[in-house]
Amino acid sequence: MLDGLEFPGCEQVPMSSVQYEASEQHVEFWDEAAGVAMIADSPGLGHEEPRGLLAGVVERIAQERGARIGRFCAVSLLRYDTRGLRRAMEPDECLYLYPDRANLPAGGSLIVGESDPPDVVVEIDHTTDVRRGKLRVYQSWGFPELWVEVPAAEPPTRRRRRLSGLAIYLLNADGEYEPALASRAFPGWQADEIHAAMNELVITEGAGAILRRVGAALGKRDGTGPEDDPLLRAHRQECRAAGRAEGRVEGRTEGRTEGIGEGRLRERVEMVLATLRERRVAMSPGFPCESSLAALAEASTADIVSASMACRDDADFEDLVRG
Repeated sequence: MLDGLEFPGCEQVPMSSVQYEASEQHVEFWDEAAGVAMIADSPGLGHEEPRGLLAGVVERIAQERGARIGRFCAVSLLRYDTRGLRRAMEPDECLYLYPDRANLPAGGSLIVGESDPPDVVVEIDHTTDVRRGKLRVYQSWGFPELWVEVPAAEPPTRRRRRLSGLAIYLLNADGEYEPALASRAFPGWQADEIHAAMNELVITEGAGAILRRVGAALGKRDGTGPEDDPLLRAHRQECRAAGRAEGRVEGRTEGRTEGIGEGRLRERVEMVLATLRERRVAMSPGFPCESSLAALAEASTADIVSASMACRDDADFEDLVRG
């Protein structure tokens, strides 16, 4: 009934359609006609880690690209046969590069032949091996790209013959999967780079440069960039505004030698501006004015810090810093 499909690392259990609908387990594969499901041996929390790390990695790429990437982490892939009976699989993650124009899964289910297939399906093989079962099903369903990640963290139950790494399978013109060294959906992203990004505890400087490269390649293809991402656009606007303000301040402080001296005064102004940026307090374009500069030159460091943390606008700052 299962067409010779094999599911290493899984336990075959009886499962009716009613039981499948009510199941809260992660079902690797379910066949309604046979009334059986394949349930993976539990690897513990480690199974979730690469999937969780992928979220931040994909978000970095989306920001650099300037357009969001759709992620589905809890979705059932369903295929109906001619009798109306279903087969189902539950991947670890599905990625859509153009979620705003795709026919996305609804109600937690993707119906093969009705919903648009994801650009990338991600499988985490901690204790399982999708190559002898699920890989064949994904191929028959025409999914264009599949990533199979064997995490670097090895649970005791993993078979020793499975080396950690990420394998990419791309659907060719004949409808068959071929191994590939790089992603087609994410241009130029190498399999070893994806694996490293999914297993690092934090996004390192080197990994960040790779993610920016991939995001920029996507943006170049689509005519978008970081300025199209609302968060990055706002951040850059704030930085540009702060730079202009600091330039104006430098011009106004230049040559002032009374009190604490020009260099020290400039340091105080930079400290105040940094605090206000962190608090997202919008001061006037002319801040700090001459009277505020005079107050900064005379005030104690404690009073300046206190005013920077409490003020609501220019006048409020000057009142507070003067005590």
